[in-house]
Amino acid sequence: METVLWDDTAAEPPPVAPALAESARCAVAVIGGGIAGLSAALHLAEDGVDCRLLEAGRIGAGASGRNNGQVIPGLKPGPDDLERRYGDDGAQVVETAAGAADLVFDLIERHAIACEPDRRGWLRAAHSSAALGSVEKLARQWQGRGAPVELLDRAGTAAALGSDFYIGGLIDRRAGRLQPLSYCRGLARAALAAGARLHEQSPVRALERHEGRWILTTDGGRLEAEAVILAVGAYGEALRPDWARRFMTVQSMQIASAPLSENLRGAVLPEVSAMSDSRKLANAIRLDAAGRIAISGRGPLNGRIDEAMRRQLRGAIARLFPALDGQVWTHAWPGRIAITLDELPRLSEAAPGLYGIVGFNGRGVAMATAFGRAAARHAQGRPAGFPLVAAPAVPLHRLRHLLVAAAVAYYRMRDAAGLASR
Repeated sequence: METVLWDDTAAEPPPVAPALAESARCAVAVIGGGIAGLSAALHLAEDGVDCRLLEAGRIGAGASGRNNGQVIPGLKPGPDDLERRYGDDGAQVVETAAGAADLVFDLIERHAIACEPDRRGWLRAAHSSAALGSVEKLARQWQGRGAPVELLDRAGTAAALGSDFYIGGLIDRRAGRLQPLSYCRGLARAALAAGARLHEQSPVRALERHEGRWILTTDGGRLEAEAVILAVGAYGEALRPDWARRFMTVQSMQIASAPLSENLRGAVLPEVSAMSDSRKLANAIRLDAAGRIAISGRGPLNGRIDEAMRRQLRGAIARLFPALDGQVWTHAWPGRIAITLDELPRLSEAAPGLYGIVGFNGRGVAMATAFGRAAARHAQGRPAGFPLVAAPAVPLHRLRHLLVAAAVAYYRMRDAAGLASR
């Protein structure tokens, strides 16, 4: 049975966001009540733009309220590689990526969001000598930009993690963790206070362009807008199939424990807020404010919780922290992630005045916040900090489920062989 830790521990109350039940107009409509959509609505409202947000279910119900809650700045390639990739836009891409975690923690402070923020850094742990070379390259690129990123040897990694399983790593002190559903609810509260109008239980059934404006039809209402920000990620493939052909959906799964005893709590991640390893199919681990340990990994392809995956995640914890073997696990839940072929997120103009955000590839908290702000600026015709670039279409997209299954098998083999991954 699915039990989501964040549902049970969220401190922020759900916002008051009634379903759309009228015909209305606004300047910008936002589709999706996750981090990207809420950030877009907040920044639009703060800029004085008349905006409405439509969420199919409840605020934070998708990936934004289900993820591991790690706040990681930067993208998977280093800043030097990003500048080569984006050319004339490279400097602004690096600036946006580098400042994404700062943006998150600034919003938390400015809007008094009660989401258990912890900013002691994120550790990327190298599982092999080949992976260590990739980690060292990333660290040196950020160090060259003056970022607070430290390279660790085996002993330093063991001290920071409380585990001697890895051979080295890096700590990025810009990073941290939070309670993701509480963060979503806090962003929603801030957006409402700034003047945005939010509507839960308002799935968009049709999205059509008519006489230079967009018409959004829900079960109970109709919304007309000059521009639309599509921030549904892996949870809205059917809305714009042409846009959805540019990414694939993969499944993740997490389990979380009962609160650890005080002595065990102090031995797990004693010097950092969170960690993930260098495998392509990585595990991500963090504690929450009550000392529960949560681990995420690649989930079953059918998206359902199964005992084999639970065993895999429990086994990963036992290898890293043998003292936790036999720990009581109280929560397990799946989730969906949108990935792009090159592991870079996309902010694109899918049609005139229709801005699509997708593809955070496992770095959704910080980058979704930054991309929501960037989309809000694009919708106003302002400098945005990230260019409009469409993702390449996924070849044989109709066979994407088979392609994902084959890719997972391939990367499991590579990870087992210790081969490098970004």
